[in-house]
Amino acid sequence: MPFTPDYPVNPERQAYTERARIGNGRTGILMLHGYMGSPFSSRDMAKFLAARGITVHCPLLPGHGQYPDKLKGIKREQWLAEAAEGYKFISQQCDEVFLMGHSMGAVLGAHLCRQRPEIKGLIMLTPVYDTPDGRLNLFRWLHPVIPWFYPVWMPSKRMRKLVRERVLDYDPTMDLDDPVVKKQLPRLTRIPTGSLVEMLKMIDYGRTLWPQFHHPTIIFHGKSDPAVKPGSIEKLYEILPHNDKQLFSFSDSGHEVMRSFDPAHREVWQRAYEFVRERSEVKLPDAPVLR
Repeated sequence: MPFTPDYPVNPERQAYTERARIGNGRTGILMLHGYMGSPFSSRDMAKFLAARGITVHCPLLPGHGQYPDKLKGIKREQWLAEAAEGYKFISQQCDEVFLMGHSMGAVLGAHLCRQRPEIKGLIMLTPVYDTPDGRLNLFRWLHPVIPWFYPVWMPSKRMRKLVRERVLDYDPTMDLDDPVVKKQLPRLTRIPTGSLVEMLKMIDYGRTLWPQFHHPTIIFHGKSDPAVKPGSIEKLYEILPHNDKQLFSFSDSGHEVMRSFDPAHREVWQRAYEFVRERSEVKLPDAPVLR
């Protein structure tokens, strides 16, 4: 059964299915969001793809869609199971399926590709290959005695920037410079250290998958990404053993290159569509190029 949260999730952050608005909808994409993300990040891109004859489904991963304290007690096996549930759903709707994964979602996608060789290809949006900040590895041993991680107290500017982005993603109306809000930020942004360890183990698992990964692949990378270790995506790309792979990097883009506010999003959307169109065995209807 699909994951049903027992905590409130804003409607725009819940799971969605964007059905193809032209053609027969026989080509589908399973979108898998990243750690501390939600389906909200890919909704606009999904509408673009649906307008071009592709059905897109994005499940909500357990513990996500709200503030990160909801990740307490969630295991990585639950994320893998929800990804499999999402694949089951879209494969019943479509004749062929591509995967798209954002950040940690790319690892979930690679796992499904290993399980399901019939998957046509994987679109990776700023995938993770290594621990974003090496200090996080300390929680592999410390999480039993330190239950919460407070990223706003980290000296890293990259980490603080990421925290601000995540809070505003959940509530865009929040004034992060308001003294009252600043006082609340440590509580709102605290992350269960056990959950961080589960995320780190997912990254470890990904590094075992990439050397044997043979599905067609396209990777989009924002070089101003605060959540990805510099140089790690290029390393991932080099490790992929096959020739049907592409890497596109954007100097002014961040962690969510598919979002409408990112300067690269138009190119990302169009190239992702072309990647699917070129490898699809189902003829997609003619569609205009995004202007």
